[in-house]
Amino acid sequence: MRTPIRATKPGSIRTVPNRPAISNVLIKASANVAFRGRLLTNPQAALAEMNLPPEDAAILSGVHTPTLQEYARQVQMRLMVNGGVGESTI
Repeated sequence: MRTPIRATKPGSIRTVPNRPAISNVLIKASANVAFRGRLLTNPQAALAEMNLPPEDAAILSGVHTPTLQEYARQVQMRLMVNGGVGESTI
């Protein structure tokens, strides 16, 4: 069963079960305006500063969108297509 990216409480940062590196990127982007700007304008450069598994880096660097909310939605869609979301929480 695939589990979507989900918030732990209303208005909180969404995490990705079994994908801590992706969760860390989304958390950092929501908390750090400068990183968010880099992630949304040049994902490859922003992600180069993080130590990501190659599969996660490929998923994250392929998303291009102007908002973090849409970025997270597109990441979720990529994970569902790749079958990469598990059931446990972070």
